[in-house]
Amino acid sequence: MRAAVTTCPSTVARNSFGFCLVATTDLEPESVVEKFAGPVVKYAEVPVEEVRYVLLVGNDDWLIPRTNARYLNHSCAPNCYITDALDVVTLRRVVRGEELTILYNGLTMEEYWSARGREYFWDDLWSFQCQCGSERCLGMIDRYVVPPVLDPNSAKLYVGVVPRRGRGVFARQAIATGELIERAQVIVIPAHQWPRLEHTTLYDYTFEWGWEGEDTAVALGYGSIYNHSYSPNARYIKRIEDLVIDFVALRNIQPGEEIVVNYNGEPSNREPLWFRVDEAVQTSGG
Repeated sequence: MRAAVTTCPSTVARNSFGFCLVATTDLEPESVVEKFAGPVVKYAEVPVEEVRYVLLVGNDDWLIPRTNARYLNHSCAPNCYITDALDVVTLRRVVRGEELTILYNGLTMEEYWSARGREYFWDDLWSFQCQCGSERCLGMIDRYVVPPVLDPNSAKLYVGVVPRRGRGVFARQAIATGELIERAQVIVIPAHQWPRLEHTTLYDYTFEWGWEGEDTAVALGYGSIYNHSYSPNARYIKRIEDLVIDFVALRNIQPGEEIVVNYNGEPSNREPLWFRVDEAVQTSGG
């Protein structure tokens, strides 16, 4: 539920980079601080002087801001986000005098997923070297990204995207050789039920299961999202009696590195899989 705003919560100011928007009072999370409003045009109709301010609102529909929202600067660790109603809302508590920021190049996972097979339009005029100072700073802002969703259940991992491939699991911190990365619980699909699911999307996310391989299992947590590689940095170990799959590091893994396993089970097994493996990328879509 959004906090009620009784006074003007933001104002235009100047910082070392130019104009910015700052909080005029202490703000709680989910406080509305501004709103994007203005004419909507096609990108070819955007005046050159407005190119760095426009906001995509749908397909080739671009809003030229006429409110103070146009002065919101970028941060790779922003304290605000934009709603579907074009309100600017705080993500966390913001103190009086703090600059209000948004992520210029962020996509949601749903937006990324629905656009698979095509690239989001990016004008080189938007590119710049970020100086937000955040630990998560991306450096050069020259493309759209999917920010990882904060997950309180894991300090080691996060789900990100592999360009044009789908989701993948990445290390949030350094992981040592032999370290248990994740212990994923599984849901077992008995053999007699599998024919109903075999020709669905679920097929690509399951593991052969059972002492004789007679059943199938879906791994919970991140378990069914790890991508494939014939040069894996991790392996999975099925523990049938405990209904879990352990994912263990085969070598040291660095923060930000994708964690990949050989879908064949044994790390050195190079038997063909049910999908074409691009050796340059060596991952299937998650």
